Amino acid sequence: MAVRSGNGPSGVPAELTSFVGRRTEAAEVRTLLSTARLVTLAGVGGVGKTRLALRVASDVRRAFPDGVCLVELAALKDAALLPHTVVNALELLEQSTRPPTTVLADHLRGRQMLLIIDNCEHLLQAVADLAELLLKMAPELKILATSRQALRITGEHIYLVPPLPVPDPRAPHTPGMATGFPAVSLFADRASSAVPGFTISPANEAAVIRLCHRLEGIPLAIELAAVRLRVLDVSDLANRLDSRFELLLSGSRSAPKRHQTLKALIDWSYDLCAVREQELWARAAVFANGFGLSALEAVCADEQIPPETILDTVAELTEKSIFVREEHGGRVRFRMLETIREYGQARLRESGSEPVFRRRHRDWCLQLVEQAATEWFGPLQEDWASVLQDEHANLRGALEYSLTEPGEIGVALRMAGLPWFMWIALGFMTEGRHWIERALQADKTPSHERAWALATCGYITTLQGDTEAQAALLAEAHRLAVELDDDAARAYATHLLGMQGNFSGELAAGIPLFVEALERYAAVNVPQDYPNSLRIPLAITYLLLGELDKGSAVVDELDRLCDVAGERWLLSYAKCVRAFLYLLSGRLTEAESLLLDALRVRRPIHDNFWRAMALDFLGWVTVAKGNSKRAAVILGGADTLWQTIGAPLFGSIQLQARRRQFEATARKAIGDDAFDSAFKRGHGLDGNAAVAFALGEPLRERQRAGAGRSEAEPDPSELTRRQREVAELVTDGLTNGEIASRLFISPRTAEGHVENILTKLGFTSRAQIVNWVAAQRFASINDSR
Repeated sequence: MAVRSGNGPSGVPAELTSFVGRRTEAAEVRTLLSTARLVTLAGVGGVGKTRLALRVASDVRRAFPDGVCLVELAALKDAALLPHTVVNALELLEQSTRPPTTVLADHLRGRQMLLIIDNCEHLLQAVADLAELLLKMAPELKILATSRQALRITGEHIYLVPPLPVPDPRAPHTPGMATGFPAVSLFADRASSAVPGFTISPANEAAVIRLCHRLEGIPLAIELAAVRLRVLDVSDLANRLDSRFELLLSGSRSAPKRHQTLKALIDWSYDLCAVREQELWARAAVFANGFGLSALEAVCADEQIPPETILDTVAELTEKSIFVREEHGGRVRFRMLETIREYGQARLRESGSEPVFRRRHRDWCLQLVEQAATEWFGPLQEDWASVLQDEHANLRGALEYSLTEPGEIGVALRMAGLPWFMWIALGFMTEGRHWIERALQADKTPSHERAWALATCGYITTLQGDTEAQAALLAEAHRLAVELDDDAARAYATHLLGMQGNFSGELAAGIPLFVEALERYAAVNVPQDYPNSLRIPLAITYLLLGELDKGSAVVDELDRLCDVAGERWLLSYAKCVRAFLYLLSGRLTEAESLLLDALRVRRPIHDNFWRAMALDFLGWVTVAKGNSKRAAVILGGADTLWQTIGAPLFGSIQLQARRRQFEATARKAIGDDAFDSAFKRGHGLDGNAAVAFALGEPLRERQRAGAGRSEAEPDPSELTRRQREVAELVTDGLTNGEIASRLFISPRTAEGHVENILTKLGFTSRAQIVNWVAAQRFASINDSR
């Protein structure tokens, strides 16, 4: 039931400003990546490690057929959630009980992918352990890390990112030569953005050289200084910096010189801000990974910063490059570079007001969750899904605060236990279980919040197929609700006990529990997603018992309620259940049409629960319509999706039995070998490809599966992705050395790939490879027409 939109793992973000200099460094890092599997870009804050990593990744991405994925760690504080963060970055939508490290190893094994792990320094041991594990388990994976410190694991190649080269102000120089130095070029570029028309001239060149030298070529320092040209000329700016540094160096000399340089520059940027801007800078540092304007107004406004002044203050801080403006799904958000945010945190701590604003931040997150819970069942559902994903890092921070601050566990239980939809519908079930179990373990005092959290955790384990944990959690949730005389919690626990009976095979026993829960829900004030989500398993139970009229009535009622409320998520599940009803009624064409239309409409939403359910039911319908080979591929695709969840078909014994019946029918129709071959083909498709196949769209996987080839014709599926890419380059006329250069591998490795291709395809010359690839290309063109 994971609702997440997107087009796959996060790749290399688009550059918002021009990339200046670093050609030599980028080339050296590319060379390192061609031979090393773990490269760490190390250096002081603000030296440009992240920017260099992203540029290198952009340069080499063609060498990684399975893509490049950026994993940002700046906002992550809990080391236990590091594997979950990587899973989320890869958009795996994993919800099963498997450890996330196992999920990652299984997914990355055999894939040629580059992971960029950014800002590792505060989680060094956790990153080192995970990187070491993944590199062992995934032989073709490479990792490019950025950190202020090395990971210190076997095989790590450390690349110290230096400041940008700067000219010596004491050396004689020819007018115009300064722009040949990257530090000066960067200053000129950023200065022209701050002051349109700015250029380096004979009149200001010496001052620019002195300024860049004083800033030691640190990119962040140069960019911050360039912004000051809006109010100062270059000479005045350089003179003021000289005064700044003399003051700094007359004090403590214990910090490394470059750390002193950057701190002095940020100190100066801070001092040039108005008092209100300084306050907002510090207060906004409680946010992790960005914030919107309304969030700032809710958390940071008070007598010193009235709400009506927030907008203008944000504009000033954005103008000064302290805040960075971004757009997410049509909503404007702001963030700070991590070095700037850390400075703000230090200032907030020094002011003594950090506890106040961390608490206000947590309270804002709690209010956000409570409002989302109230409005989830309705027309704002998709908006809330997007908002909660944007605020994921902030919600993590608020949960961590509530779990570690004395006396706040009750809030942690509420924040983690209330939003079942955030964990289940948005695809964060394993993380949700992590937070709820931590909160339940931290405080066992009987309360409404504990009863609700027990039930939500039981809900998650039910869908994961963890029957042992499910039974204990739901029994405790029901017992506690009865003890507290908590009617709402009792309705919730009874609802989930009905699901437990449904999935364990005791269908008849589940009906009275569902009916009781509906009656209890009607008597208490709970959001309508609770009773309406119950109607899905209730309808399925009626259908499995053969009571088609009752099942149809439940689906009709759910359709009506969703339509009135403008709700779409549960409605999509109702369509699947209706298709199942049509299948049982023999209305096969209507069932197929309903499922295909639903798959087409919901295609942008990556909801593995729903897609697995829809594909499974479509496979059954396809068997019933007599196309068993196609059905086997669809069922294989569904099976792959179910593996990301845990238990196929929600662990329902009856639904699994029904699936086996359709599989048996298909096997009888086409034979075990043909069925197994088609199922394996479907199992090799990811969720997007499985949906595309179901919709009848042409797939390159069809050619690899061997359709329409003679026994003697070489099978492209015998080649790895890398070998297929090498074969393409051979066809383009490249030598082994040129292939090595193009793919950032050694010539010996390129030669080995060519030899393996010849062996696998039964060829003896490169000319045969060329002819074979040309034939594959021609066949692909014809198939696409």
